[in-house]
Amino acid sequence: MFQSPSSNLRAAGMVLLTLAIFAIDAFTALDIAIAVLYVVVVLCATSVWPRRGVLLTGVACAMLTVVAFALTHHELVSSPMARCVVSVAAIAITTLLAMAGMDATESLRQRSESLRLSEAFLASTQRISRTSSFRFQAPGGALYWSDEAARIFGVGLDQTPTLDLVREQTHPDDRHLITLATEQAARGEPTIELRHRLCLPDGVIKHVHMIARLAAVRGSQFEYLGALMDVSAAHAASEALHRTQAQLAHATRVTTLGELAASIAHEVNQPLAAVSTNGNACLRWLNRPQPDLLEARLALDRILADTCRASEVIKRIRALARKGEAQRLPLDLGTLLHDTAALVQRELSNHRIVFELRLAPKLPPVEGDAVQLQQVVINLLMNAMQAIDGAAPDAPRRARRIVVGTRLDGGQVEVAVSDTGPGLSEAQAGRLFEAFYTTKADGMGMGLAICRSIVDAHGGRIRALPTAGPGATIAFSLPSAALAAKVAS
Repeated sequence: MFQSPSSNLRAAGMVLLTLAIFAIDAFTALDIAIAVLYVVVVLCATSVWPRRGVLLTGVACAMLTVVAFALTHHELVSSPMARCVVSVAAIAITTLLAMAGMDATESLRQRSESLRLSEAFLASTQRISRTSSFRFQAPGGALYWSDEAARIFGVGLDQTPTLDLVREQTHPDDRHLITLATEQAARGEPTIELRHRLCLPDGVIKHVHMIARLAAVRGSQFEYLGALMDVSAAHAASEALHRTQAQLAHATRVTTLGELAASIAHEVNQPLAAVSTNGNACLRWLNRPQPDLLEARLALDRILADTCRASEVIKRIRALARKGEAQRLPLDLGTLLHDTAALVQRELSNHRIVFELRLAPKLPPVEGDAVQLQQVVINLLMNAMQAIDGAAPDAPRRARRIVVGTRLDGGQVEVAVSDTGPGLSEAQAGRLFEAFYTTKADGMGMGLAICRSIVDAHGGRIRALPTAGPGATIAFSLPSAALAAKVAS
């Protein structure tokens, strides 16, 4: 093993000291236990050689003690013999203690190195994952955190963490959340979870997620251990996904409008034809020798009503085709279903499908975006129509039926779309709402996946219900506006 110059000098000094002790012990007539000084040599050996070297040094010193005794005392005399035994015992004990000390020192060094590596590994892992750890005491607000927490909050590593510092770095609109979390900690609640934003001095906005659990209770003091995660990247990804889903939903609506072109044209043509008929009638009433103003006024009233009807149809179509942010407003599902049925009625008639709308009375309003929910209903109706066509295209009209029903289940308003198609197997029902999974030969597998994302975003649930007879039933439920407001509060 390579040794440094200082180690070589210490080794040379130990050899000289050993020889000096041996010379004094062997060739002088001093009546004292000179050999005990070998203990110094053994202790010095611990800083020069490893464990094996110290053991050999102790053995060598003991042997030199015996040799010196043999050279100076040819007869066994009790006093010199006792000094020799004491010296050898002292050397042996010192050697054993020195080796034990070296073992303890090495063990402590290994533990210290392991702790250092663990701390470095933890710090690196926290920095990579943008997750920090902290300890918080309440009441009182004593706070301790890891270096990564300081980086997340955008402060120096040497800055003392305080609750005031946390409030200062928090977005002004979210500071009340910090107050609520502090009050929870003061009450000693077992788990505290918080999502809020940080507004750093350079204008950067960060989204963070904090979760802490009660670790110890000391009298009226509660100590929490927790983790703080920078979820800004995940939030940005979620926002991007939401925008992509909105764009895909818009594209699907436009495609659906293309498929419903005939129905839409018929729906618009009806009020326009009525306008033309009433306009001609009004002219006839006015062109009489004695104009009938009352009948003419009634004809004009019918023209205005039909004009409003055509305008409403166009407005609904434009709403479906528009691309914009969702608007959550109280909605009457009955009215929404009536409007949707009007858009698809012509298409259903062309496919010889009987359509029934069974609305439960006095349904409470739900809170949602009318365009998105109408898209869900249209998609379910079109799927049901295509399922019936694929099952028995030549079946009698009475066997080709779609029923849309509503009911109130607790605080949830449910809409169920049932058809008389081939139905769904258990495997199909389990995967029906997965993206890119389809039961149609030319399907993309995105319609029902989009429906699920829309219903989920409204706090509802969509599922395939088991049916006793042929066909399939797809139902979605939405919380009533009152229940949604209660949950939000």
